[in-house]
Amino acid sequence: MKVRAAVPYVVVAAVLLVASVESSSPGAHPDPEERNLDLLASAQPTAAQTVVSDAAFDEVKTRDRDVKADAAATTSANCDGCIGESTALQVVYASRASLARLDNSAVAWTQACQGCTGAALSVQVVVLPGWSAAQPNNRAMAVSAACTGCRTTAAAFQVVVVADRARRLSNESLAGLKSWFDEQAAALRASVALPSLEPSPTPDPTSPTASPTPEPTDGTSPPTDPTDPLGRPYAGRRAKRASIEALAELEGLVAAGLDADAIVSDVDLSR
Repeated sequence: MKVRAAVPYVVVAAVLLVASVESSSPGAHPDPEERNLDLLASAQPTAAQTVVSDAAFDEVKTRDRDVKADAAATTSANCDGCIGESTALQVVYASRASLARLDNSAVAWTQACQGCTGAALSVQVVVLPGWSAAQPNNRAMAVSAACTGCRTTAAAFQVVVVADRARRLSNESLAGLKSWFDEQAAALRASVALPSLEPSPTPDPTSPTASPTPEPTDGTSPPTDPTDPLGRPYAGRRAKRASIEALAELEGLVAAGLDADAIVSDVDLSR
């Protein structure tokens, strides 16, 4: 797993250009299933629409020998109380690929707002023949800048397997994959949910059960356990461990569904 540090600003440009050149020659495009292999989910809430969710899914088969597949989920929020969530799931079958250049990214950021949240999840599953060479790239980034009470999280999963003839997942296996994807989206959504505004009860200082915290004699503050912004201990470690377990489950789902071997298995989590 790769963990990236947050930076005080983010500039994200997402440009998806698809060029298609037609020819009168019948041999110019021998692949009748040639399709756009770019998939993008983008959520950009505004003051006029404070809650925005965008989900993208594509299952595509290509017979190209040089394959370029890009999947991305991007979320940005810069208005008070805004909530953004983007999720992308791309499944690619490249039955004749000699080279597969694969890019998967999840980016979420909040900036100059109060109580805003952003979540992004991108999952890319690619099935290749045994002779194909893969060039994978998988990354996630979550950033908050000049924010008060903001939360962001991003997760990117990438699994590449080799299967005979790069055959398709069965309907049952695909349904299992989608169910796993929905669970990850729900977990990511819960991880950025803002806490309740209800105050915690304060113990009565005169109560015999209320015992003050002893102060150190050297004038320093008493030690505390590491906590996340919501006061929950070790939430970051739990999230990393959960993402590794989720990756293993994803790899198992795909490999079992195709009787295939995984050659790339990666998760990147940023909070």
